[in-house]
Amino acid sequence: MAKTSEIVRVSSVNGKKALPTKNRLLPRPPETERRILGLGAPMDASKIRQSNNIREGMAGYLEMIATEVQAPVWNMQTIEQVRWDLLGPVTDETITANFSESIDLFGSGKDVPGIDKVETTMAQAGQTQTYMITCFVGVHINTDPLCFTVQGNAWSHPTTSSAQPPSPDVFTLNDLNNGALGAAFVGAESAPSQLLIPAVYEHGWWAQYAAWMMVLGYNLRWKIGQHTNIMDDELRNTAYMISAAQPDSASISQVDVVDFINRLNNRYDSMGSALDFLKINRLRIGSVLGLASTNVGIFKPDRSLEVVDACFGGMGVRTALLGNREYRKLAVPYIIKAGVPIGLFFQETDAAQANIMRRYLSITQASDSASIPPLITDDGNISADLPDGTGVTPVALERTLDGFNVPQQMLSERALFKGGEFKIALKVMGFEVTECWYDTLKSNPDLAALVQQNCGGCCIASQGA
Repeated sequence: MAKTSEIVRVSSVNGKKALPTKNRLLPRPPETERRILGLGAPMDASKIRQSNNIREGMAGYLEMIATEVQAPVWNMQTIEQVRWDLLGPVTDETITANFSESIDLFGSGKDVPGIDKVETTMAQAGQTQTYMITCFVGVHINTDPLCFTVQGNAWSHPTTSSAQPPSPDVFTLNDLNNGALGAAFVGAESAPSQLLIPAVYEHGWWAQYAAWMMVLGYNLRWKIGQHTNIMDDELRNTAYMISAAQPDSASISQVDVVDFINRLNNRYDSMGSALDFLKINRLRIGSVLGLASTNVGIFKPDRSLEVVDACFGGMGVRTALLGNREYRKLAVPYIIKAGVPIGLFFQETDAAQANIMRRYLSITQASDSASIPPLITDDGNISADLPDGTGVTPVALERTLDGFNVPQQMLSERALFKGGEFKIALKVMGFEVTECWYDTLKSNPDLAALVQQNCGGCCIASQGA
């Protein structure tokens, strides 16, 4: 059906007197209907000009804009986001490149060295392809839902199919040197063909601890040009931790660590680790001196440590973000200009907490040796190459099962393995507008003032303007 124009009074037709004048509706040629995502039909400038005043002519459009701006989050039509997925701890080179004084997800592009997976909605790094009225900002942090720690041992990674050695809860230098755990470990003080080192496997909580330090050590800053900020406040005021259990709660249960250890070793093998993590399958019950005066440990088979207590729901990072919603509503909606870097990033404000974050994200635990996994002692001046004690009576004696007193030494270092995932996403939410709609507001101060007044102060300036 053709649309009609305004009412017109007709007095004559072709120079002849017409019928008594009446108000008639003249047909208007049909026009192709266009739709603009988020705003419906485009503005009709003629109707605005024919109104008694601009405010009356703009009323319908102002109402639509106000409705969109005040709409609930789930009604907003566009989300631009970048998400980094870490499938485990990362190298120190990755930490330096991506988690230093600034963390710039929007500016990172689709392929970030050291980041296992990047998900982005942007064709160009940090730039939208259309004009966008941004009403909400979101920072989502997601870590593994389980936290647990496993005691074990680090063993030289086999390059071919090999039998697993005994992996006891405790062993001494005598046990290694005298062959109690196998011939491959004999000569631990010189040059054994294989290594066996006490180890610990931390699952999940290292990432949550890093997330805790991140939200306290960085600000969320939205910068225009060199010196103008849209926002610049603590990241914890915006960040949202996705719940892994019931809101603000956790529970304790038990998990079988076999598959977790398999996934852990696959990760570390891919990162070039020379060591694999072994679960404990023996318990040391003592040692004997024997007729040959050679001290060796005595072990019994055991599987009790294959199942460990785990915390479901995490370590409570969400308590640092109490009250935060998935998206933070901007007090003043902001128009992002197409093709211009958005300029939203994390900026370090507390070096102490940021350094702890980097330490726990690092696969080397930011250690000086930079080995994978790191070998850690109780203090930097304690040598990882030397066992504790002296190996001479009467230091650290053990009463053997056959009634002798034997000095025992244990390795000083512990190999540290970390498993579980860490994900972080930066998002802006709003609705797209056409370039002509943006240009109309930019070029007409009266219309711009009305829009700003009626949609809560909608900013017309774009980045760098």
